Amino acid sequence: MERTRDVEQLDALDRQIVAALIRNGRAPWRLIAEVLGQQERTVARRGNKLLDSGVVRTNSFVNPSSVSSRSAFLLRVTAAPRELRSVCAWLAQREESSWVSALSGANEAVAELFLSPDELGNFLYRRLAEVKGVQSFTMTPLLEYFRTPTGWTPDVLDRAQYAALHPGEDERLTGIRSGHAAEPLDEINASLAELLHRNGRATVDDLASELSISKATVSRRLEAMMTSGVLFIRAVVDPAALGFPVEAILSLTRANTAADQLGQHLADLPVTRWAAASGEQMLAQVALSTLNDLRVLLDDLRLRKDIHSVRPSIYAEIFKRSTVIYRNGEPEKPPLAADPPSVLSA
Repeated sequence: MERTRDVEQLDALDRQIVAALIRNGRAPWRLIAEVLGQQERTVARRGNKLLDSGVVRTNSFVNPSSVSSRSAFLLRVTAAPRELRSVCAWLAQREESSWVSALSGANEAVAELFLSPDELGNFLYRRLAEVKGVQSFTMTPLLEYFRTPTGWTPDVLDRAQYAALHPGEDERLTGIRSGHAAEPLDEINASLAELLHRNGRATVDDLASELSISKATVSRRLEAMMTSGVLFIRAVVDPAALGFPVEAILSLTRANTAADQLGQHLADLPVTRWAAASGEQMLAQVALSTLNDLRVLLDDLRLRKDIHSVRPSIYAEIFKRSTVIYRNGEPEKPPLAADPPSVLSA
């Protein structure tokens, strides 16, 4: 089923501005205006209105795999139907979760979690198992990422426009896959991440002033964290506002082929917001305009020789998106100054 929460769809220019922010959350209005062929004044006015209204927001995400011993897992929880929403809300409140959704095809919740090996038992069999309504669960490791929301290219701008805004996230994903030794953020980098979590478009001048360090230091440290895949700046937006109200997670089983080939194919699709591999299983979050578009996508995927099976699960309700908690379908307001930086999410 299509989610029925009333989300006002944006007009063409606003959709383009949001798509530009998805590609590069820190892009200057001047650059966005050039790419869109619009006046900077118009783009800045519209863009600031979108940000002020909460239709889109930008914040930072720290990749836990780069700064701690935590790794990514996909959790599926079956719960009693009348308790499913409270289970999802519980998961959304956990700092270990980055996104949480309820599925429409079964009384099931799905979430991305970041946990270290020594945290798994306590989280699953003490904390989660004691939540009212939980009936069963499965947890699978996410061994490789092929797309995160930072690299989503919705069918709003063309490839040349996206490339002009930012080269993409592939280099940073390579850094995640390389598995370099985890090193905690030092005090300055942690503070930068926290400030950008509250406002991903905070200027270098503002960041330098807030931390009493030089602008050169801010620029150098941000560049190092972002290019290495430690820090991501993301635009958080409901795909329905862009005209893509149908969200689903696809579970694909590979047929005797390397994960890279299929993973790259999924990553290159404009409907793919997130894609990862777990052994022979591939997972992808997609956002589409209609259920018929989902049908066409599934038909195309099932024709591929490197896919053994595809199982879609449509999202019924979002409880957390890119570490932003949703209550009754609405995102919470941006965090206050005391809140910590968030983790990598979808």
